[in-house]
Amino acid sequence: MKLSNRYLIYTLLATVFLSTGCKKLVDIDEPINTVTSVRIFASDAQADQTLAGMYSQMVGNDNTTTLIQGGATIYGGLAADEFNVTNSVNYPEDYDVFRNNIMTKNSISETVLWLPAYKVINTANAILDGEAASVSSNLTKGKRIEMKASAKFIRAYCYFYLSNFFGEIPLVLTSDFTKNLRLKRVAQEEVYQQMITDLKEALALLSDPDAVALKAKSRVTKAAVQALLARTYLYLKDWENAEKYATEVIGSNAFQLETLAKTFDATSKETIFQLYVNPGVVFGLGETINLSPAAPLSLFPPADQAMFLDPDNYDGFAEVLQPRIGLNEGLVNAFEDGDKRKTTWVNYNGTPNVSPYFAKRFYFADKYPMSDTERTNYVLMRLAEVYLIRAEARAMQNKISLVAGDLNLIRNRAGLGNTTATNQTALLEAIAQERRTELFAEWGHRFFDLKRTGKALSVLATIPEKQGVTANRLLFPIPSKEILANSNLTQNPGY
Repeated sequence: MKLSNRYLIYTLLATVFLSTGCKKLVDIDEPINTVTSVRIFASDAQADQTLAGMYSQMVGNDNTTTLIQGGATIYGGLAADEFNVTNSVNYPEDYDVFRNNIMTKNSISETVLWLPAYKVINTANAILDGEAASVSSNLTKGKRIEMKASAKFIRAYCYFYLSNFFGEIPLVLTSDFTKNLRLKRVAQEEVYQQMITDLKEALALLSDPDAVALKAKSRVTKAAVQALLARTYLYLKDWENAEKYATEVIGSNAFQLETLAKTFDATSKETIFQLYVNPGVVFGLGETINLSPAAPLSLFPPADQAMFLDPDNYDGFAEVLQPRIGLNEGLVNAFEDGDKRKTTWVNYNGTPNVSPYFAKRFYFADKYPMSDTERTNYVLMRLAEVYLIRAEARAMQNKISLVAGDLNLIRNRAGLGNTTATNQTALLEAIAQERRTELFAEWGHRFFDLKRTGKALSVLATIPEKQGVTANRLLFPIPSKEILANSNLTQNPGY
């Protein structure tokens, strides 16, 4: 086939998108490998540098997938009924997660989920220990508060995901290496209780809403802490406290639901807490790198789309036209008629209408901004989830008359009418449906929802590749290298 230079450039750009590294979140004078009270916490400026280093560590400095840089979303979605793997031969480890048949030698547990999360936890611990040890008068009270509240929130955030992926895990609460070498796993409820302790201590430290922090939403605020407390209590089935903290976030009037197209923008009024990626990033977020094809056809004019889909050309472009991880058609079909989330947040690339493609559609998540000129952001907490938390907590307390209001805000924003559910059972089903279609491709929500509500095995059994999945396989295996390094660390059942 003969292609113009323009099409060669498109192909080259697609290749670049797949290989270009993500720029730093912030510029840091020294890499944050260790934190010492003497060096890092002698002044507010050094404390700021360390906090920025923790946030940068969470997002990552390249396109490596980690728990917080796309990993929770990708592998939570694959383990649930959200995603599928387009090419199982090229990506066998991803395919194993999709089948809920992870091998102990699968590197995803170790390099994507376990190690990156514990590295962030270790940094948070070092910040807490370093602040406590610092006697410098140049480290102000306000900065000490910010350090402690931020580190406790981030530690709790990481433990939430580690415990939901792995179940019982070591609870590391100090930067003292000698105390962490032989830690045993603790029950998930103990992890949750530590999270609550951390979050309540952070909440007690933080004063009334900081207008500057709320505007940027890239610093830990009372609202961010309250939102994570609401989520944690929901998972503990403490409905009263889940409702209480969700109401505090909503009642602050600091946030509002955005239009669907602007929900994930850097300036979104819906965002409660986010991390920033500097301008100039190309496909910087883990979700866009892994869930979108390198060349979404919707970005090209009709004539170019026709060229890509020409049967004589398609095979040469298939790799950049097909997403590595696509949306499961069960999810695509779960949207109600008229749901604008499907038309705004779901996209697809077609294929030639000839054998062996037969106009098959490769659906993919299209939620997140992609820009190489404007600052992009990583949304960790947003208002829509908080409304759904409160709706579920109220439904579980039989506060039936209050549930529909929260639910309808989410539905109406999506272009849907008010819910017709009027009793507890129907409302809980309606909430589960809204969580599925509102929070898809976000932080593994669907996987965790299926597990905490006891529906995982029955739902996953409807997917042919997941036939025979057992309860043991709803947890990921503890990395083998970690077990070898720590004789007190045991493997999850069934591995």
